[in-house]
Amino acid sequence: MSVYVMSDLHGCKDEFDQMLKIIDFTEYDELWIDGDVCDRGRHSIALLQEIMHHDNMHMIFGNHDVWLARYTQELIDAKKDSASVDMTNDLLCWLHYNGGYRTADEFMDLSFPECYDIKLYLEDRLLYKYLDVHGRKFLLLHAGLSEEYMHPDTRLSEVPAQILVWTHAEIDANPFPDCTMILGHVPTFMYHPKYDGKIIHSDDNRTIHIDCGCVYGRTLGCLRLDDMKEFYVPSSYPYLQYYPDSYLKECGIEPHA
Repeated sequence: MSVYVMSDLHGCKDEFDQMLKIIDFTEYDELWIDGDVCDRGRHSIALLQEIMHHDNMHMIFGNHDVWLARYTQELIDAKKDSASVDMTNDLLCWLHYNGGYRTADEFMDLSFPECYDIKLYLEDRLLYKYLDVHGRKFLLLHAGLSEEYMHPDTRLSEVPAQILVWTHAEIDANPFPDCTMILGHVPTFMYHPKYDGKIIHSDDNRTIHIDCGCVYGRTLGCLRLDDMKEFYVPSSYPYLQYYPDSYLKECGIEPHA
């Protein structure tokens, strides 16, 4: 049995299925998705259903999954009567600016029993998970902790969910000395172009960032916690440069170099 972690799948089902073949995933293995199964990509709902149908695949909430969970009932109501939906600013933000429309369209094509299955599944997801793999302790958390919670006596149960799924953490943002923190949320290329499509390990090896930017045309990364072996699948999505000139200059790189 092996334990694997991925994050930020964002509907990249083809890459996910290819990764399962590469790691030779079996019923005896365990897979944790460190948030953001949904949005932006082509097959968010189909991917979510695949995870739901495997007892040895587990999903931690990311900010995009929280959005879907928040609005499943509204989407179900819209299937019955589209005029009944109250288009709040938050709902518009998800649909228009964060890739939610693709997810919503997929969801609306489901049968009502399938919709309610997803609603029920999302009501029981975790915001974080501690794992012990061969004596090494890991903490899976989608986004990380903001500065006010960066101390070793922080109780995650008392940290607002908004912080856990939305924080943009630093590379070495782990206040807990007794565990290795595994984060997603921020694509690794956003920390520095040298990390483009790669998993990041902090210098003290206590913080690992595994969102390799698959939906932005980089790679889908996967980490096997038993021996820390890394696996990668190239993305089928267009490569988005996504580097503002000011950001490149801060990294000491000439723009367009």
